Amino acid sequence: MQESDWDGFLQRLKAETRQAIERFSAENPDKEVCYFAYDSEPCYGYVLTCFNSSESSVKYVRDWHDRSVRYCGERLAKDAWRNCAYYQVKANAVLPFCDNTGDFDYQGFSDINFPEWESLAASEHYPQVASHEDDYLQSRVVLIFWRALQELADEGAFAKLKLASPTLLGFGFHDDDMVVVRMLNIP
Repeated sequence: MQESDWDGFLQRLKAETRQAIERFSAENPDKEVCYFAYDSEPCYGYVLTCFNSSESSVKYVRDWHDRSVRYCGERLAKDAWRNCAYYQVKANAVLPFCDNTGDFDYQGFSDINFPEWESLAASEHYPQVASHEDDYLQSRVVLIFWRALQELADEGAFAKLKLASPTLLGFGFHDDDMVVVRMLNIP
């Protein structure tokens, strides 16, 4: 695989993201969007576009907050858990927004496929990296996610949506932490 292919992947990602935004806007003109994210498992060659509404995020935050505060309090009240206080507090941390695309109102609104990534990941010629470096495929995918979100925001592609203040733009690899790379409509 040549490095020049990544520019083509970026253009395809941006084009299909624009289509998803257009379709979401047409189907949900009154939904206030507070978070747009890519969810991906690059070795399987897919990228999901995910939209979360403010209404859904507020409900999730209330439920998560109440559950986490109660559970953490119950755990830390027991002597056995006091030596694991950092883990318990961290595992039950609360946020002012939903940060898991699996809990988004519209997870997998569209599916963008890159079978080339799957072939690359399965190849016997898959590039090996040094122990201090990120996985080759994930690192390249992060670069195009970051560039796509920056360029789409700069082009005004998200302006077609009813945006919350602020609206988060980010990505995550399935079962890993989300990364917010930009905010729109900052108060």
